[in-house]
Amino acid sequence: MRSYSILSIAALGSALWLGCSNSQPISGDPPPIVDDHSGHEHSGHDHGHSHAHLGPNGGHLMEVGDEEFHLEWTHDDDSGKLTVFILDGAVKELVPIAAEKIVIEKSIGTRSDKYELTAVDRQGEMPKSAKFEIVDKALVTALKAVGDGVEASLSVDINGKPFTVPFVKHEDHHGHKH
Repeated sequence: MRSYSILSIAALGSALWLGCSNSQPISGDPPPIVDDHSGHEHSGHDHGHSHAHLGPNGGHLMEVGDEEFHLEWTHDDDSGKLTVFILDGAVKELVPIAAEKIVIEKSIGTRSDKYELTAVDRQGEMPKSAKFEIVDKALVTALKAVGDGVEASLSVDINGKPFTVPFVKHEDHHGHKH
């Protein structure tokens, strides 16, 4: 009986020690995946920014041009609110643009729909904004399913330069072509 008690205490102690490990985030959310860029070509790239797959607002990142800019999109599943931020190439600063709207086009099978996201918090003498929003639960659901029968892209004019950027499946990198 005594050896059974010792084994029970040892097992309980091991379980508590493993359960208290700091290797898992407290919040239950997985930590951001970081691309350290080992094992692939870097010539012609300035990698002066973090490649965490979450942006400064906790959203998904999309590369614009050759990392000239980035887009970050966040969503609220409950309200259906989708927000897109225009960021610099280093993913650190907002880049206000003159556009009053940006457009997302999504396709499921043969059906294609366009959604206009309106500029929020436009400021200045010639108003600019780096934040665009729409409330549409169906669009949020579709964007989360990109790659599983859904295709989508975002069109934006940044300082007179038009870009169309495809949304990629969440497991993919944010548009890098290394």
